Amino acid sequence: MFELTTENMATILIDGSTIFLLGGVFFETSLMRKRGREDDKLFFLLLLLDVIMAISDIPAYLIDKRVFPGGRIINMASMTVFYVAMDLLCLVFLHYCIVRFTGTDSVTSKKKHAPFFIPGLLIEVLLVVNIFAGFFFNVDKDNVYHHGILYVPFMILMFVYLLAGFVLMAKYRSGSDNKALIPVWIFILPIVASLVVPFVFEGISLTSIGCGISIVFTHLGSASEMAKSDVEGGEAA
Repeated sequence: MFELTTENMATILIDGSTIFLLGGVFFETSLMRKRGREDDKLFFLLLLLDVIMAISDIPAYLIDKRVFPGGRIINMASMTVFYVAMDLLCLVFLHYCIVRFTGTDSVTSKKKHAPFFIPGLLIEVLLVVNIFAGFFFNVDKDNVYHHGILYVPFMILMFVYLLAGFVLMAKYRSGSDNKALIPVWIFILPIVASLVVPFVFEGISLTSIGCGISIVFTHLGSASEMAKSDVEGGEAA
């Protein structure tokens, strides 16, 4: 009989809510993306990667611990796509913060900061190798997901990329009193919670919704600052 545990159902509902939420953001920011700004394009890519994370997360929780032909392959494929998207999201998020909060153009950023992105790009290759080696994660013969020996170092690296982006944001905000960004801790809290909760409450994933909220808050903060500048410019005129 096909039954879902409370934890699996909670994760599926959270992932579904994330897809719905970000779908609305896609629609509402379509005009903003037509401006052609590099940070707007990166924001769109961040949303897309988070949606991919949420979509790929659902099959793994639907079939978790259910043994049937091809079940383990589906589980491994689903989680591989999830972690590939998560790794890319962290890399793009740092690139977004460099472009948005340091005034560096995208091409210059890639050339200047390339060494910082090498470990994350290497992870992309290793995640493919992981299908056979299982050092990040694996799925056993009973279709049960397990963390591998390199899972914690992998998550630490992802957190370092995110933290580096938040540091750039904090430095930018502290550089002038005329910044209307949302307080930085509000950006950090959802992602920290999404990374910590799975270790405390095993079987529940909040990664997609945590990343989604932080991404949206980050861009809303930027939009708020631009709107404030426009209003002040209009009043000055």
